[in-house]
Amino acid sequence: MKDSIIKKFSVKELDAELFTPFTISTGSHRSLENLVFTLEAAGGVKGCGEAAIATHITGETRGRTAKSLRRAGELLTGLNMDNYLGALCKLEEALDGNRAALAAAQMAVLDLACRLQGVSLWKFFGGRTPALKTDITVVIGGADAALSFTKKMRARGFRIFKVKTGSDMDEDFRRLEAVKKAAPGCAIYLDANCAYGAKEAEKFIAKLAARGIRPAVLEQPVAKDDLDGLAYLSRKLSMPVCADESAYSLDDVFRMIRAGTVTAVNIKLTKLGFLRAREVWALARAKGVKLMMGEMLESELASAAAAEFAGGLGGFDFTDLDTPFFIKDSGMTGAGFLSRDGVYSLDRVKAGIGVLPRGEK
Repeated sequence: MKDSIIKKFSVKELDAELFTPFTISTGSHRSLENLVFTLEAAGGVKGCGEAAIATHITGETRGRTAKSLRRAGELLTGLNMDNYLGALCKLEEALDGNRAALAAAQMAVLDLACRLQGVSLWKFFGGRTPALKTDITVVIGGADAALSFTKKMRARGFRIFKVKTGSDMDEDFRRLEAVKKAAPGCAIYLDANCAYGAKEAEKFIAKLAARGIRPAVLEQPVAKDDLDGLAYLSRKLSMPVCADESAYSLDDVFRMIRAGTVTAVNIKLTKLGFLRAREVWALARAKGVKLMMGEMLESELASAAAAEFAGGLGGFDFTDLDTPFFIKDSGMTGAGFLSRDGVYSLDRVKAGIGVLPRGEK
């Protein structure tokens, strides 16, 4: 049908202030500085994707990503969405060196394809889990701030707290004790973002246990290239050890799963794009490796896409899609299916991702 031919595209900046600096062991953000990629078909239907630029993690820049998205738009213009899979494959080849752009362009293609079909992205991926509840992140900072933040979010209904660690071990102990005090009986995830050596991480977990704190998962405790350290901790610790920065490609995950290096993997669309993310899901499920659905610093648009990917496929053990709660005003509309206590009600999405930039239809 001619109305499904892509006739034009746009690349726009997405800027928004954060309520509080989002600080981890490798850096800190005070604002959201992403890009929105929009495709429009001849019939007027639009599909949108978001590029989350995390320079301190992936090395990608906003300027380079914008250039890549313009190249993607030129590549896609004139293509008919009845061959959406061909479009996704073209993008795999063209944007492999800029994964943030790849994720955004593939997100826009899938959003457009689903809107043309009148189905949600959640149903497109299988519609298995109708609702997901995210954790909420306690960023690096003082113990008093951690206590206050945890109390506030616990009162809103959050039950899982992901604590960033790795800046100062003594301060980390104080912050974790504050989280436990403010949210007794709630689950705690740990994310060190590459901050430790393997033995140091093992000692840290042992000292936490002595304080009565037993994390449900330990994410990326060692440097991304320290696969021996990940394997050591996977053998030694009782909780799942989850690869994030180490799982930057399908090749990485294939090797780690085959070698038994990790017991969990964090899928982020910004690292992998949709096609590779789907393959990581399949490998992990086949081998009994636990899965986390994660994200970079993303608005409701990319967060909802990730939630629908995870909820559609099913089988995810951990959900870490909380960054919309740190953004003052992203300029997105249609995200009424995300509740203030962190529940994504995916079965309420009517078509596509269900989120568009303000002013788009």
